Amino acid sequence: GGSATLKYPASGDFLSPFAFGDWDGDGEDEAAVLYTADTTGSNVCLAVLEPSGEDSWRVSRTVEGLSSEVENFNTANLKNAESQQLVVGYSSAQGDSYCVVYQYDGENITTVISQSYTQLLLADLTGKKDTTDLVLALPENEMGGVTLQLLTNVDGEFRSIQTLALGAGSYNGCAALHAGTGSDDGMYLVMDAWTGTSSLVSDIILYDEATGFLQPYRPSGMSDIQRSTLRYHRELLSRDLDDNGTVDIPVEIDDGGTLQTPMDKRLSFLLWKDYTSMAGGNSKFGVYDSEYNIFMELPESMHGNILIRSNQSGTGWLICNAEGTTVYCEMRVVDPADNAATGVGNYLRIANIGSQQLQARVVTSYYGLSLDFISQNTVLLGSN
Repeated sequence: GGSATLKYPASGDFLSPFAFGDWDGDGEDEAAVLYTADTTGSNVCLAVLEPSGEDSWRVSRTVEGLSSEVENFNTANLKNAESQQLVVGYSSAQGDSYCVVYQYDGENITTVISQSYTQLLLADLTGKKDTTDLVLALPENEMGGVTLQLLTNVDGEFRSIQTLALGAGSYNGCAALHAGTGSDDGMYLVMDAWTGTSSLVSDIILYDEATGFLQPYRPSGMSDIQRSTLRYHRELLSRDLDDNGTVDIPVEIDDGGTLQTPMDKRLSFLLWKDYTSMAGGNSKFGVYDSEYNIFMELPESMHGNILIRSNQSGTGWLICNAEGTTVYCEMRVVDPADNAATGVGNYLRIANIGSQQLQARVVTSYYGLSLDFISQNTVLLGSN
């Protein structure tokens, strides 16, 4: 009797208001739809639809969500391998977020858990293989720091088995959660946390199979993980930079080379480090462009031996030898429709940034710095 407005999730498995999957384990796909209706108020509603004949659907059940926006929309086998649960993160205009796990059994929708949170992660941390675990970062408590909650399948029931408090007096909140494997094939959790007003640090948490719990992990030789992982750019979240299954943590360094004005306001030298091996893991050296949120890996032999300055047109930068007398390569961001940006020099398109292109050209050959290397190892950090 009213009109509906579809609600698009900001992140998650489904970036559409529609999701399809076998929620009840009957072997036939159902659909789920997120919407608001002028007859039900401002909160998001979730409807589950069953197929009805050829190319038609009927609404089986609806449930009202907890706020007016959808932060993320995921599905996962949380309870068993047969059925899937719907994991919805709601957010309100006041900045509060709520994670709700729904179970649909073919007739009814029930709420498995409902919990306020700031960040969530779905991953198989406990190694069950046929089910997925949920980690929630809970809102800040009176003691400060971040509390993580681990929820997992225990004998067919999905429930909380642990809360872990981290960084009391140091962390101001959780910026992101990431899961990966270590060199020992163990499951690791990397948490990026706020400290102070704008700086980020990372914490590493290991799932201990012997105890069945998460515990803080400190790599050998690292006495102060906060100092070792400190960075001042809010966008520098950890990620699996090289797609090897291990989470890499970015660290800003001051010995990477020389940044001439005005590049020193925009660029930073970084090391991305994987700390989950006894030897301290691998590291990737390069330069970070905070204006466009780009990381460009460079050969390790350039570490401490280069100077970066603006190019002549002001559209990018030149990577030179330490004295600035030899230009190795040029990186620039230009509008491909601009005639001045085409046909001059041997530029290769590395990536699209909105309506513009990130382009590269090699000026003087340097061992290890080819156009292929630049193309394969330049990452837009805004996308995983």
